[in-house]
Amino acid sequence: MRFHWLWKVIFISWALAFSGCSNNFAANDFASSGPAASESEYNVDPISISNPLHVKIKAKFYYRELTFDANDASVSGLGSVTTSPVAIPFAEFHVFDSSGTQIQRGETDTSGIASFDIPKTAGTYTLTVYSRAYNDYVKVSVLQDTYANQPYSISKDFTIASSDIAAGTKDLSASTSPSDMVLAQADEKVAPKLEGGAFNIFFDILLANEYIRNQIGKNIMVSGAPSAVANEWWVADKVTVYWKMGFNPRSYFSNDGAGLSFYSTGTNKLYILGGLNGDVKTSDTDHFDDSVILHEYGHFLEDNYGSTGSPGGSHNGNFVIDPRLAWSEGWANYFQAAVLSGASNASNSLADGHIPTDSHFHYYVDTIGYKSSSSDSAAGIGIAFDLTSPGSSSTYDNTAADIAGTGTFRELSISRTLYKSSRSSSETYATGKNGGGISFSKIWMTFSGEDKATSKDRSNPTATSLRDKNTYPIPNAGLFNYLLSQNATITTDWTNILTEEKQKASTADYAFYVDTTASGTCNFSFTGPRLEIVNPSTSVQSSNQQTNNDFFLYYHDGSQSENITLTYTRGGSASLDLDLIIYKKDYIYLEDVYVAAGYNSSSIATQSRRIASLDGGAESVSMAGLTTGWYLINVKVNVYNNNTTTGINGTASYTLTKNGVALCAKER
Repeated sequence: MRFHWLWKVIFISWALAFSGCSNNFAANDFASSGPAASESEYNVDPISISNPLHVKIKAKFYYRELTFDANDASVSGLGSVTTSPVAIPFAEFHVFDSSGTQIQRGETDTSGIASFDIPKTAGTYTLTVYSRAYNDYVKVSVLQDTYANQPYSISKDFTIASSDIAAGTKDLSASTSPSDMVLAQADEKVAPKLEGGAFNIFFDILLANEYIRNQIGKNIMVSGAPSAVANEWWVADKVTVYWKMGFNPRSYFSNDGAGLSFYSTGTNKLYILGGLNGDVKTSDTDHFDDSVILHEYGHFLEDNYGSTGSPGGSHNGNFVIDPRLAWSEGWANYFQAAVLSGASNASNSLADGHIPTDSHFHYYVDTIGYKSSSSDSAAGIGIAFDLTSPGSSSTYDNTAADIAGTGTFRELSISRTLYKSSRSSSETYATGKNGGGISFSKIWMTFSGEDKATSKDRSNPTATSLRDKNTYPIPNAGLFNYLLSQNATITTDWTNILTEEKQKASTADYAFYVDTTASGTCNFSFTGPRLEIVNPSTSVQSSNQQTNNDFFLYYHDGSQSENITLTYTRGGSASLDLDLIIYKKDYIYLEDVYVAAGYNSSSIATQSRRIASLDGGAESVSMAGLTTGWYLINVKVNVYNNNTTTGINGTASYTLTKNGVALCAKER
């Protein structure tokens, strides 16, 4: 199985430092005599026409349909272009006369109809629809590249005859003939720019906005416009998407050739994989992969509406990883399935046949190329995982042998927990297993702080949400579950899901808040034996971040006389060595293999890695010189190279103190 989706991760600042051109660029991708151009002005204000002729034409797009059978991989994958095109709602359009002069502009309606007035003058005109919108329904621009920064467009010529002038109208909107529509094609042999891909991306982002506002109840309209009542209508900030047929957007930053779709943190920009070296037939592409598009949009929402702390990095869906990365990817996997499951509801008018009612929407599905026929083996599914599978029998991130709390460190356990939790209690996802009965609105409130009931929005979030970054500086699944338990009515079914997925509604396994005034746990322990694990994505020997590490959230008040001390004792037949590492809040975890090789990390504020005596010892660090703010205290078992001499066989007990006063833990 090909894990090409592993690298669809959030790019952090170091990734954006890459510059220059690579051999992966085609000439028209980077040729520029000067700086990149700005995106053209968005203008949909209608032009007043006296004694007008009214015209109506429908805009639609084609796409390649996904066939998915979880039990038969040979038939699964993208196939033929759909025979029925789908409406393009709320998109910008312009109208030009035969000389190329713009004479009208506007936006298509819910059904994709461009309705506009032009002068009563016989002749040939052109309607052009663009892959962007900036309105009360969706704010998105799907652009061709980072240099020209221009949207895709599709056009149709139409003729005004004397009979149309006499009637005062030309209405083609009811016609089912493709010749009467403006169409975006999905076959590269017909359309060299494959505009259907751009409009499919556009449509998915619109679908996500529609899903969120319907689910959270911020969809009240007054006389066809958003309600004047504060926070009663919801639309996300603008996102810019870069996509080009046959082009790998990773090439903008690196020449390693890895095909990649990604979101660039802090830029509001998505990059969607169009293929490799001009190939869309057999290479990995994502423009018709709704799961991938919505996954990356989920990262945009996390960045702008939730709280993102992901350090980036590799992830293969079957490994204990950094809990911040696990949360970020787990959220995005869940979000795509939530939207597609909701959009498949027949009552959703925007679906318009694009999102059929189909069981594959509880999967994450990423395709490679497309099939020319059912026997075509050059294309198919790159990865697919079921968000309803029980953790103990799942193919990926199987939790059967895990201890409680490991789910916080597993991406797909988080995805499954969120998805199953937001299914109705009357919905069975496996034999004898019911959905958690928690609404998406409660999940969104916990994620973003937006709450219709109290008219809260992200600028003034609820206190029990990840958006409250001052109180909850490091997002993770344990924290989310804890906050969700404060916001929603907790059911036995939800508790059962947490147990099954080895999740906790607690930060006890990661970023447990400690200070000298907290009441709660003051003594901590590890139970062995402990070994390192090999990361299958990188082949690097790694410390198990669940069993070999304890992470504590700590606020340093800036005192220059502050000392943190770790004191520990042996409780088994082997010696032990615990290390004390103080990480900055936005840290990247440093593996012992790199420490042994002499690497340093700017993420480490201070540390003590003293070699302990047989029976235990103490590690102490000074916080002098460190700025006021949040830090993560990492107490780590040193088992580098699985050295049992310094490992644990039995139980190791330890305490943390600040200037001799116990640091105790509590929920935040």
